[in-house]
Amino acid sequence: MKRMSFNEGWCYGHLNEDWRKEVTLPHDAMIYENRTADSPGGKNTGWYEGFDYVYEKSFDVPAEWKKGDVVLEFEGVYRNAKVYLNGQLAGGCAYGYTTFFVDAGKFLNYGGKNEIRVEAFNADQPNSRWYSGAGIYRPVWLCTMPKAHIEMRGIKIKTLSYDPPRFTVTVNTNAAGKVVAEIVDGDMLVASQSAESGGQAVFDFTLPGAKLWSPESPNLYTCRVTFGSDVREEEFGIRLLECDAKGGMRINGNRVILRGACIHHENGILGAVNHPFADTRKIELLKEYGYNAIRSAHNPTSLATLKA
Repeated sequence: MKRMSFNEGWCYGHLNEDWRKEVTLPHDAMIYENRTADSPGGKNTGWYEGFDYVYEKSFDVPAEWKKGDVVLEFEGVYRNAKVYLNGQLAGGCAYGYTTFFVDAGKFLNYGGKNEIRVEAFNADQPNSRWYSGAGIYRPVWLCTMPKAHIEMRGIKIKTLSYDPPRFTVTVNTNAAGKVVAEIVDGDMLVASQSAESGGQAVFDFTLPGAKLWSPESPNLYTCRVTFGSDVREEEFGIRLLECDAKGGMRINGNRVILRGACIHHENGILGAVNHPFADTRKIELLKEYGYNAIRSAHNPTSLATLKA
């Protein structure tokens, strides 16, 4: 799969109004609105007024993409998103904090110009008791892949044991065929298995002497999965979480006292726009100040925060 940034060349405005302004995604539309004591969201949303928005973009689609599949990945749109491709409703998501995918292939004009329109609804205030932001506030990606491919988010890795280090890799595919799973440490291939998939392949790896993950030593490996011409990579750590009345919270058998903080998805005066550098800085500062855990408030956190 090839995953390309789809964040340049957009314009946005209020829904049902004529004005448009050029913008690069991700973009928080709410932070540019007026603040007034009459705002229905009141203090919970920072006194900002709420509106419905439209985002539009023109883009070219090469003719050769018709040989495979094309999927749009939206990491987060606040909220009740509707995605139109060349005038047709192609997908959307009501919830404002989760990634969703749009199967774009059947709506595209291959070898020519295409138009995308995304509507986001935030005028029905109050709809949150914290500052939500609005619009396409997290990145958008355009993904191309062969017809026979690994499903989106189709790789799941689960630790079974830390002594010895053992884990499973589950791969979901949209067709039958051979799947190869490789475990890589830096530039070194440490393990490899292959299996035939009828839609799912499961691999069981044991790596004696593997480096375990912990908050103090966050060791990561890369799992590289190949299915035909589709290649995906996922970073993961080998860790087993356990919690019971006798032993408390344990990571790989070691007792851990959680020193956590609750954080929201926004980044203070930057608003809800998802800047990876700001998410990373937030996590680095929390760790520097002695925290070893976070609670992502009331909603799923960004992919950038998870990576940090």
